[in-house]
Amino acid sequence: MKFNVTILNNKSIFESEKFLYKYIGKRGFTNMRNFTKKLSAITLCTLFASMQIASAAIDTGLNNAVINKTEGGYVGMDVSKDSATLKFDGNTHVNWDTLNVGKGETLNFNAVNGANGLTILNTVNKGMTNVYGTISSNEGISKLIISNPNGMLYDGATFTTAGDLMLTTQALGATFTNGNIDIKGINEAAINGITIQNSDFSVGGEFNITAPSVDIIKTAITANKGLRLVTADGQNYLVCTDPNNDEKHTAVRLESVSVDGNVYIVSAKDIVKVVNGGKINGNLKIESDGNVGLNYVDGGKVFEVTGNVDVANDGRTAYLKNSKVGGNLNMSNSGGFLEVADSHVAGDANLKTTVKSNEGVKHFIHVVGDTTVDGNLNIDSIHNIHIGGYNSDMATLAPGSLKVGKDLNATAREGSVAITIDTSADKVALTSGTLNVITDGKAVIKANDYKFDAKHYIGGISDTDYLINTVMEKYTPIKGIVGEKAFVTVDGGNVTKIKTDKTGYAFVRSNNDMNVNGVDAGKVNLSSAKDIVIGKDAKADVILVDGETRNLTVETPSRDYTLKYTNIKDTAVITVNPETEITYDMANGPQGWNKGTQTSENTYLVVPGEPAVPPVTPPAPTPNPDPKKPQDNDNVKILNNLQRDQVASAIDANQVYTPVAFAADLDEEIETGVRKNVDGSVTVVRPFTPKN
Repeated sequence: MKFNVTILNNKSIFESEKFLYKYIGKRGFTNMRNFTKKLSAITLCTLFASMQIASAAIDTGLNNAVINKTEGGYVGMDVSKDSATLKFDGNTHVNWDTLNVGKGETLNFNAVNGANGLTILNTVNKGMTNVYGTISSNEGISKLIISNPNGMLYDGATFTTAGDLMLTTQALGATFTNGNIDIKGINEAAINGITIQNSDFSVGGEFNITAPSVDIIKTAITANKGLRLVTADGQNYLVCTDPNNDEKHTAVRLESVSVDGNVYIVSAKDIVKVVNGGKINGNLKIESDGNVGLNYVDGGKVFEVTGNVDVANDGRTAYLKNSKVGGNLNMSNSGGFLEVADSHVAGDANLKTTVKSNEGVKHFIHVVGDTTVDGNLNIDSIHNIHIGGYNSDMATLAPGSLKVGKDLNATAREGSVAITIDTSADKVALTSGTLNVITDGKAVIKANDYKFDAKHYIGGISDTDYLINTVMEKYTPIKGIVGEKAFVTVDGGNVTKIKTDKTGYAFVRSNNDMNVNGVDAGKVNLSSAKDIVIGKDAKADVILVDGETRNLTVETPSRDYTLKYTNIKDTAVITVNPETEITYDMANGPQGWNKGTQTSENTYLVVPGEPAVPPVTPPAPTPNPDPKKPQDNDNVKILNNLQRDQVASAIDANQVYTPVAFAADLDEEIETGVRKNVDGSVTVVRPFTPKN
């Protein structure tokens, strides 16, 4: 059965005493019976003080459960071996001295005589409530409340209700006024926690737990209208066992739980943990003023949420590890550190840090290990972003990969963006508002479109210790080249933005063809294992094309940058100022040749990899003696085409030979022109002159 799970704190629930009125109903106990129908408190005290609820053979559990008094519609109890059933025909407050249920025992709360919509409040005075057996309530009871300020333990228990269930360690009380119930004590501090382990809860309505700490371990929970875990004192602050160390105190712990529905957690200052995996068949939403650790233990089981995950917390850390998210992932942290590691998100992922508290703390977003996001991944950090693996024990980089099905957008507003693992997406945009976009010089970014925007530096750092300790941890700018030159390496495609300030540096290398446009930077170094095209939208101090590049095309002769490239003929770096027209000479080189002619559209540069071939000058064509007659001779057309443009000609200039031949068998009346031979060569001919 589908259900919702909701975990709330004081901010959402206990704004005032009105909450429990809302929980119970605005009209209170509408089915109150007349006071004349109540059993006298004196009679009840006498009855239960002397009564053992279970058989004498049981040493714990119901055998030690004692009721002091009841108020409201209590009509009696049926007791049998290992079982007790309390019967109600109206709303009732049951005050227990102690309440326990042993293994194999059953405690039932049942509405009788056709009563329905009842609320049964149970308050416990002494000792923890320990439940190892079964508790249930039938359909006539819409709300069952158990309050024990001494704490509760449910271990191996089975709890089944047709309506709502509330467990709390707040010391609640109740009085009846004009047929309504008035709940007292909801603003009092709760001290002890509630633990549920190895149990099975099936709640037909809403399951509400409020205590300073709630541990749910290896437990299956079904709640048709939601599970609410309230880790607050009912007002504004969580009461912790150690208020000076609250960030290390666990408020909510879900270990290896199975929940078939939506989960909503709102907590105060302490830690919300998911430990050693588990599955939520629905959505997970967490709002917390403390830390959030989803799948807290490294190397544990997979934590799976089939729906969306939404986390917003104000603690120092928030993370999601070794997980599967069937919907979208949204995580926002205002305390400093946010991490997603070794996870698979089927939808979009949005990771963000904001400044709400801890303003003096530098913020950090990590996407580490092997992580896949099938949709878009948006990362927005006040300070740094690291996409990569990191071994915190060794303070070294670690392996991993990031795969994004759609777009990757990473913005470090006052810090750097670092990528140290192979990363793929359809489009990649990396932005640093005040510092750098960097890699470890090894990671490859694969996309169809790339945008790089940084104030100081875009490129790789070969010294990884410098990258980790100085650039990422101390949040420093990079001015100039640090250590050995390294690049941001892309796999190929379109680089549509390279932006730095006027004194910035950008190093971008491609493993395949790369089109570069949208350049607005200081000094830019481009390199490709294949071809580079520099588009018309390019402004820089200098653009240097590395000598590794095979082919270079510059799409406009009017350039707002100084172009530098390596001349393969003598390995010299050629500098071409913006106002200078780029030209190349046909010239042999020991490692290849440069071939190119500057036109109004482009410049073409060829570097090593082609064989050296001597240049060939084609012969001039023989003029047509009759300009009025069309030149329809195919051989003449071929030669004219060759004369117009060698490079674009259908005939390779290297295959042109020009022997003079005498022929008397020309097809044309004008016996002069060219003949295309079978092997593709051309022969220049003139008419045969017979001897006298």
